[in-house]
Amino acid sequence: MSDTRFLSKAFLKSAFAIAVPISLQNFITSAVNMIDVVMLGHLGDVDIAAVGCANQVYFLLTIILFGVSSGAAVFIAQFWGKRDLPGVHRTMGVMTLLALGVSLLFTAGALFFPEALLSIYSRDPAVVAAGAPYLRIVGSSYIVTALSLAMSSACRSTGDVRLPMMTSLLSVFVNTALNFVLIFGLLGFPAMGLTGAAVATAIARIIEFVVLYLLVYSKKLPVAATPRQLFSRLDGAFLRTYFKTTLPVLLNETLWSVGVSLYTVAYGLLGTNALASVQICSTVFNLFMVLVRGVSNACAIMIGQTIGSGDEKGALRDGLRFLVLVPAIGAAMCALLIACRPAVLTLFTVTPETRSLTMELMLLQAFNIIPKSFSMVIIVGLCRSGGDTLFACVLDTATVWLVAVPLAFLGAHLGFPLWAVYLCVCSEDLVKAIIGIPRIFSKKWLHNLVQDIG
Repeated sequence: MSDTRFLSKAFLKSAFAIAVPISLQNFITSAVNMIDVVMLGHLGDVDIAAVGCANQVYFLLTIILFGVSSGAAVFIAQFWGKRDLPGVHRTMGVMTLLALGVSLLFTAGALFFPEALLSIYSRDPAVVAAGAPYLRIVGSSYIVTALSLAMSSACRSTGDVRLPMMTSLLSVFVNTALNFVLIFGLLGFPAMGLTGAAVATAIARIIEFVVLYLLVYSKKLPVAATPRQLFSRLDGAFLRTYFKTTLPVLLNETLWSVGVSLYTVAYGLLGTNALASVQICSTVFNLFMVLVRGVSNACAIMIGQTIGSGDEKGALRDGLRFLVLVPAIGAAMCALLIACRPAVLTLFTVTPETRSLTMELMLLQAFNIIPKSFSMVIIVGLCRSGGDTLFACVLDTATVWLVAVPLAFLGAHLGFPLWAVYLCVCSEDLVKAIIGIPRIFSKKWLHNLVQDIG
């Protein structure tokens, strides 16, 4: 007898089979990032703020790359749903070229203009001076990072979520071990502080890239395409169809990430203590968001494959299921973060002022998980997998640039405390949820993009 419940066992089993490996990968990455901040916290607020500013450059890179891979994943998942392997490969070809182009630009900026980039986020000369060598070293790994993210996205979109998870786990364990050795000078190495953290990060990312590609091609996975398979069939008709859907995603992630990065500029107007507090809270927040992100990514993969197979009725049914499931998980994470907040703060060695700011900010971040869960499943999970990328782009960017960014800078300019400026930032996700939910119920987000592509 089939399970007719709204959140059926079969649906939950399928969703979590994809979501758990992705969430575990993100959890360990976020946990290691938190360990990094804890270790660097022993060096002082300036070093925490410096890493936070330098990581804004990496944040911009990864979010734009996420836009590149998310746009490609719409096609890869739908091509895979109808078992069109040549379609998967040529989509990967375009994704690889775009990822290389973006990463080359960011590499040049990090290597040759690190002080200029860091000065965008902090007016403190000590923060800029401490962060520049870190950014220059970490920037040397941006190209291999881009290629790793592109291949991982292709693997996940074709149903292989374990390989990206395992190579990411290897990377974070290498990063953690090298951090202990190089930051504090263990095993005969000199204590390198921030420089040691940067070297550890670069080495870990290079190892992840090498191992991932070796395994993909040695196992001859579906995504193990030759250069000819990647680039020989990029004809005009395919490229027009591809970019019509993916350019809004890329534009979306670029504009959104720049807008979100400006939040750090607004926080920086409040001082180095505020920047350190935001860095700590962002690291902890990411840790509590991993399951929400994992299930949202599972939503994108499952819905995309279902649409590609021609079952649009099933895609709509499962889309509504995810619209309930993801925010429910977000509510649970909100409660958990509130409960864990005092214990988490004991891990960080910071000044009393920074600790007080962090306690306030972390409470607000916990409540913001719920509206952020709605916005994530609507934009990343449903609209993009259904090919409704233009609506997703407008909703995602307009709420940042027309609502949250102006409010954040207005609050900082008027001398609002950190918690009040953060509330201005939170308006972004609340507006997205209010506008996005009716869109899902209207069914206008659901499109089969690969039905007529051979």
